[in-house]
Parts: sequence; C-alpha cells; structure tokens
Amino acid sequence: METVEELDADIADLEARIATLNAHRANLATVLLSQPHIATRLENGNQQSKSTQTAQRLVKGQVSRNLDNIHRACAGVTAYKVRDPDPNAINNGNILGVSIDVSISGKFIETYHVLLNFTEREDGKLLRIHKHTIPPCIPLQQLANRWLPNGKKDLEDAPEPEQDLVRFGRRLRKELVAWHLRVHTLENLRKEAGLKTTSPTKEKEDGPADTGKILNAFVSDDDASSDEEEADEGHGNVRIVDVEADAAVREIAIVWSDGRTAVMTISKDGRIEKAVCRAKDGVRDAGLSRRAMGPMSGLIRRLAA
Repeated sequence: METVEELDADIADLEARIATLNAHRANLATVLLSQPHIATRLENGNQQSKSTQTAQRLVKGQVSRNLDNIHRACAGVTAYKVRDPDPNAINNGNILGVSIDVSISGKFIETYHVLLNFTEREDGKLLRIHKHTIPPCIPLQQLANRWLPNGKKDLEDAPEPEQDLVRFGRRLRKELVAWHLRVHTLENLRKEAGLKTTSPTKEKEDGPADTGKILNAFVSDDDASSDEEEADEGHGNVRIVDVEADAAVREIAIVWSDGRTAVMTISKDGRIEKAVCRAKDGVRDAGLSRRAMGPMSGLIRRLAA
C-alpha cells in the first residue's frame, strides 16, 4: 500500500501533466484559430448552425487578441479606462490607465501600470498619478514633473504648464527597458563569473544593495575571507567571488578572491562611465580600471585579459 507521501507525489505529477496538456491544447487552439482560411470558410459556409456561430465567435476573439499582441509588441504602451470603486473618488472614479510592456530577447518580461485620475478645467483635463506598479528605482516622479506638471507658475496671468501624456509614456518605457537591460546584463555577468544569479523580482523584494556593504569591499578585515584569499593565492586560482549592484544597476561592485576590488558607475544605456579598481593593499590599479571601461557586456572578459 502506498504511503501518503507517495500519493501526494502522484497527485502532484498528475496535476503537472494536466497543466502541461491544457497549455498545449490552448497553444494548438490559438494556432488553429489564427489561420486565415478558417475564418474565410466559416463566412462562406451555407449552414449557420450553433456550432458554426460558436466557431465564428472564437475566431473573432482570437483575431482581436492577435491584434492586441501585435500592438503590444510594436507600441509597448497602451492606454485603457477603468473605474475606481471608491464612492468618494474624484471625477466619479474615472481612471485612465497606462500599460507598459517590456520585452527582452523576444519575450515579454513584465507589464507595468500607471493609473491617472484627472480633473476637468477650461482648456482640457489635468492628469495626476493615482497609483502605479513602477519600481522605486525608476524616476517616475521626475518624469511626471517634467511631462505631467500640475503646479501653477508664480505669475497670475501665466498659462498652465502643458501636459504631454505621450512623451511621458515614451520616456517611462525607455527608463523601464533600460533598467531591465541592465539587470539582464548583470545576470549574464554573474553567470560568466560562475556565480549564482538573482532574479529582478527577488532584488526588488530584498531592496537595494547596502551601500555600506559595497564600501566595505575596500576595508574588510574578515578573517574567514582572508584565509580563503590566502588559499586561492597559494594555488594561483584567482577568481571573482562576488558581483553586486544597487537596485537601479547604476553602480557595480566586484570582489576577487585575492582581495582586489572594483566599483564602477553605469550609465542608463549600460556603459561603464567610471571605474575604480584597487589591489588588496588599497593601491589603485589604473590598468584594470582602464580595461573596465566600455559596455557592461564583456566586462568579465576584459577584466580577465
């Protein structure tokens, strides 16, 4: 007779197989409904049975989803309307939502949302950020101040500052895509160095890297790390033991097993602007600092050269 653990394992295996089959079925249905000749045959058919009407409805829904996917892939920014259930919400709870899709290497990584409420005025609507799902490391408020200003000028006769929602969406998506590209490149650097990778979600949950921890890379006197460094030096096996970055991936710290350290400043487009590399005794290594300059991709190879 099987034990409870074995039965639970069998049930979990069956549930996983069912989920896989359901996903495969949905994929096949999507491919079938997306074929152009299916809609043509249904429209030209003489019989209008209940099953034919159901098929036409499914094809129409799939065509609509395909158009939405094409728009998401090409535009990346989509506006939509929602309603705030709060009875005390301004403007009867009418909310304008902005959806921003980020894709890396041909895959959608994340979808972010910015909800905007608005108040009517003589020359149009005044938009304000209501809620959002943007990571804290993205300068959302600065972008809103630039493209969705709400403050009045000092002069009474001065006109209200104009708002530009289109540019706001474009600049915000640019910031998000650049951040994801930096995170993706950082993960590749950790893989090249033979270190464990950490997902962006976990990084956001844990918060930004401790600045003190990065600075301590220059002054750490930990006995255990010193013993490890001496052992590596004795065997001639110098390797990278840590690659850290802040939440925005604008600063990277690298630590070697022989005690060398490097701190680098990253631009928004993923290039190393400044690099400070030091030996174990604290002396600056100008040659290593020069080799570090350039794009983030290939940094490990340049440092090992």
